[in-house]
Amino acid sequence: MRSSWVIGEGHNFVKTMKALSDRVADPEDKLMQVTVVDDQLGRLTFTRDMAEAIFHVLDAKAPCGTYDCTGSGTVKSWADIARAVFEAANGNGEKVVPVSTADYYASAEGPVAPRPVHSALDLSRLESVGFRMPDWEEELGEYIRTL
Repeated sequence: MRSSWVIGEGHNFVKTMKALSDRVADPEDKLMQVTVVDDQLGRLTFTRDMAEAIFHVLDAKAPCGTYDCTGSGTVKSWADIARAVFEAANGNGEKVVPVSTADYYASAEGPVAPRPVHSALDLSRLESVGFRMPDWEEELGEYIRTL
């Protein structure tokens, strides 16, 4: 099972963005905006959905091989997702400033792990064995409400 942009119970991008949105919304905090890369594209994968997909593939005795597993729906950038989290959390989505990956890491000291530009995986093989991943944007709304 191959996945990307995984969101679950531990530390993750959505929780980080929610915490940053809270800071930006706090008049006592000096954080005014957040820069997030906008040239890496993909879809979030929620761990409970991935677990369901794994069990479905096993229970269906599906053919061996690699199954791509991400949320379904629209492909977006990290900045788009951050903006959606900020908007849902505090109505301050305009405080997310998009930046290229090159600019974001321009001042990094030491090596930076390369990131794929396009991480939206092909769900057709998973769908061919009867499993449809939920739309990640709908799952995101539910997830944010639990934070």
